[in-house]
Amino acid sequence: MIQTMAEPLRQFSEDIVEFMTRLRLLYEVPFSYLVTEEAVLPPESIRFFYIDGNWTEALVQGALSVGRVSEADGISDWTLQRLSMSTVNRQLRQIRLQLMHENHKRGLKETEGRAASKFQTGFLIRSGLVRNRKGLEIMGKNGDTRLEVLRLEALADDILIGLFDGELTDLVIAEPKTGLRFGSSDDTREIKVRSVTDDDSFGKYLNDTVDLKQFTQAGGKLDVSRLAQKFGSILGHEIGAAELAFELIAVAQRAEFVKK
Repeated sequence: MIQTMAEPLRQFSEDIVEFMTRLRLLYEVPFSYLVTEEAVLPPESIRFFYIDGNWTEALVQGALSVGRVSEADGISDWTLQRLSMSTVNRQLRQIRLQLMHENHKRGLKETEGRAASKFQTGFLIRSGLVRNRKGLEIMGKNGDTRLEVLRLEALADDILIGLFDGELTDLVIAEPKTGLRFGSSDDTREIKVRSVTDDDSFGKYLNDTVDLKQFTQAGGKLDVSRLAQKFGSILGHEIGAAELAFELIAVAQRAEFVKK
C-alpha cells in the first residue's frame, strides 16, 4: 500500500498490531527456535533469558515482509510499523488479560493502557513438576518490586514458559495452596515432626522425623494407630486425631531462584 500526500499515515489495523504483539511475546515462534537442542534444556532444569529486542524487531519485520513486491511497499511497512510500536508496547500487557477470567483481573485494571518496560525477561522450565502440579503459583520480582506477568503458558506436558515485564532478579515457584494434602511433601516419605505445644513453639519443626514406609502395610495401607503412637512417643504424650492430622499436613513447597 503506497501512501499519497493527501492520505495521512496511520497505524496498522488492530489485527496486525495484535499479531505484532504476539510475536514480541514469542507466541508464534517455533519451539526449536527458542531451544535449539535438548542439551540446552535437559530434564529437570530451568533457564533464564532476556528477550533480545533486535531479534524480535527482525522477527516482526520478517513477518510483515510477506507480500512485498516493491521498495515502496517496504518503506510503507517500515513507517507504519514505527507508528504502531507505541500501541504494541501497550498491547504487551493486554494479551494475557484477554485470556484471563474476570475474577482474576481484579487489581489489574489500573495497568490497562500503560506501556511495557524497556525490556522483558523470562524463564523456561522443563520438569515433571509442570505435569504433576497443575496451577503452579509463579511470582517474579526485581529486588522488592513484583513484576507483571506478560505470558505464562505450558508449551508441552513438562515445559513451562514465563515472560515478565522488566528485569527478573528473583523467581518464586510454589505449589498451589488451594488444595490440602496429607502425607510426605516429597518422595522421601519422611515427615518432619512439628511441635503441638500450646505456646510460641506451636507448629515449629522439631529435630525428629517419621518414616512413613515403616508404617505402610501391603497394598499401600497406612497403620494409623502405630503411626500415632510413634508421634506420641516423640512428642512425649498420647495424641488425638486432630494432632495426628496436623502432623500429616503436607505444606505447599516453594522454590526461589535469586540472581547473584
